[in-house]
Amino acid sequence: MDDLPEEGYLYHIGEGDRSPNLPTITFTQEDATGIIPGHDDPMVITVILANANLHQMLVDQGNSADILFKSTFDKLGLQEKELRAYPNSLFGLGDTPIQLLGYISLHKTFGKGTQSRTLSIDYIVVNVSSAYNALIGRTTLNQLAAVVSTPHLCMKFSTLEGITTIKGDQKLTRHCYNESLNLKGNPEEKKSTPSNSGEFELAKNFVHNLKAVDMPDIDTELIYHKLAVYPGSWPVQQKRRKLGLERSQAVEE
Repeated sequence: MDDLPEEGYLYHIGEGDRSPNLPTITFTQEDATGIIPGHDDPMVITVILANANLHQMLVDQGNSADILFKSTFDKLGLQEKELRAYPNSLFGLGDTPIQLLGYISLHKTFGKGTQSRTLSIDYIVVNVSSAYNALIGRTTLNQLAAVVSTPHLCMKFSTLEGITTIKGDQKLTRHCYNESLNLKGNPEEKKSTPSNSGEFELAKNFVHNLKAVDMPDIDTELIYHKLAVYPGSWPVQQKRRKLGLERSQAVEE
């Protein structure tokens, strides 16, 4: 301290963490080839997990943890004695606690050949029914430095050989969606008394209740629906239309 000047200030400038050297990743129209436009589908991919080619892997950017379901855990030939206790809690919708069996570290490979990356991932094993085999959370995506584009249904990440692209399977995605609906169970159907026009009414209601997910295999060159809205347009409330007696009764039914 004797060598310091009598006046002035002494500053210590520390070198903070540098920003990661991330490559530039872009998406083009070519990345959306084969994808039905105007979709709202999640990203479902295939990876190699524990030396097995595992399909129906949901890329869940809204989840921080990587989840492995018990049914998949058993299919991989793993045993519960390999699990380690997980110190934290896991909550689902409505802050509902989920029963955890433990966690296990598994090697997971994204991509093929020289354009692949293999990571060691800690999977939380839960005994919950699901249409998916596992969930890939933000922890893995950040470790992989992957960029996901849901409109293109693909994700990209950097390897020693350049940028690797993994495309989602839209047909498999919709299969998983329909399977998840079956897991939730369908409400009891209302019984109706058949009439002379019963078959016609049933067919008419079926057509009107069809949704896009009910017709996943229709070629877009044949038909597809697009809602065209001008950007910046203001919402307009339509005037109330009075219905006749018969139509009012039909709406209430």
